[in-house]
Order: sequence, then structure tokens, then C-alpha cells
Amino acid sequence: MAAKKLVGAMLVMGLTACGSVEPMDVPDAELASQESNVIVGTLNWVSATSLSGTQRTKSLAVGYLSIPAVGSRCTAWLVSNDVIITNNHCIGSSADAVGARVSFNYEDGVASASRVWYPCATFIKTWSGDDMTALRCSAVNGQLPGQVYGFLTVSSTNAATSATVYVVNQNCDYYTDSSCVPTKKSSPGKVLNGNYSTTDISYDADTLGGSSGSPVISTSTNQVVALHHIGIGGNSQGRGTANTGVKATRVKARLAEIGL
Repeated sequence: MAAKKLVGAMLVMGLTACGSVEPMDVPDAELASQESNVIVGTLNWVSATSLSGTQRTKSLAVGYLSIPAVGSRCTAWLVSNDVIITNNHCIGSSADAVGARVSFNYEDGVASASRVWYPCATFIKTWSGDDMTALRCSAVNGQLPGQVYGFLTVSSTNAATSATVYVVNQNCDYYTDSSCVPTKKSSPGKVLNGNYSTTDISYDADTLGGSSGSPVISTSTNQVVALHHIGIGGNSQGRGTANTGVKATRVKARLAEIGL
């Protein structure tokens, strides 16, 4: 953990020194945690801009979460016009949330200068047992992010084993291309175990560090069936055997606690 914090501190110092590159432009920025995310088998995520229909519409509500207070990045998604969800291991306190902001158009084909950043530093609540945090975002140009990009709905039922899903996340394979840009991706897959644990389901959709906090979405209902957070069996190249996410019913129960 100390090593992770040191890396984050060095990252922040380096960025401050050069003055021209911000944390959100560093594809493999360290997470302030020991969580892992993995690519399972052959990498098969696609650019979110290649999606069509409902999947493309749903992908708009997912964004790149810049977390300058800890020198890292994660993924977040809108669950209302102004509330985003991410992992507790990404932002676990109000101190971690200072300066947090999200871009929902951090996508292929969008120039850096054209990315719109919403301040999302208002800490609502965190649940360490479900690795989940809720933050509130402010309006930009008179509009809340959900009014522009829409928001996602969490399923009232958990995903079954073998159900097909897609994970919308901000990433790129920086293990094979260190200069890649973590634009929005959609990772197709299936549920490997709908009862992986009391809290989680497991699936084979691809993720990497920075994908933490992503929504796992049912291809049949286009509702969120899990909150992605941990990879299993990761090696030095970010490859592993599965990824896991917190079950929909648990996420929905936490949302109810804050009136959503």
C-alpha cells in the first residue's frame, strides 16, 4: 500500500513539474488500492463509438473519473442526473473526492480540448463492504451531466450464470502500448458464476486497472447487473481468469439508502 501511495505521489509531482499533462492523460495511473482488473483470454473490447442502438445510448452515461487527490483514475457512471457511482477503493472518503471530475465524452475521435469535465467532488456516501461510493456532480453550461448523457438503471434481480453482459469502461491495453489513450471501451462477455460469492458475480469481460467502478450491463435488458471491481489471477501483463462485480441487488439497496 505504501508503494502505491509513493507511486501516486511521484505521479502528482511529475505532472506538476511538467505542467502540461494531467493525471487523466496517464493510461496506467496507479490506483490507490490493491485491487486488480484483468484481461481474460484474447482482448476483445471495442471502442464505445462503434456501438449502436441502446448499447451506444447507455454507454454515454459512463465516464472517465479523474481523482487528483490520490493521483489516480477510475471509471464512473451516472445513476441520476447528478449522482455518479464508482468503487470505494477508488474514492473512499471526502478527502479522496477533492477535485474529482468526470468526462463522459473521453472517447475515440474527441480531441482533448473538446472533452467536457464535470466537477464531481461532492461526497455523498461510501460502502466499503460493497466497494461502492456515490458522488454528486455539478452542472456545466447550465446542464447537469445526466441531462446531457442520460443515466443508467440498476436491475432489481441479479444476473444468472451464462447471461451475456457488456462492461463499459475507460481503458486501453497499456501493457502492450504504453502510450495508448484510455478512451471509452465496451467489453462483451458472459457471467461465469452468478453466485461467485455472497456479494459478487464473476464474468469474462475484459478490464484493466482504471476500469474499476464500471457498470456491468445486461445485453438483454440494458440494466446494470453488477458494479465491477476486482480481477482474479492477474499476472504481470494484466491477464487473468475472471473479473468480479458487486451484485445488482446489493447496489440497488445501497442506492435506496441515499434516496435513489
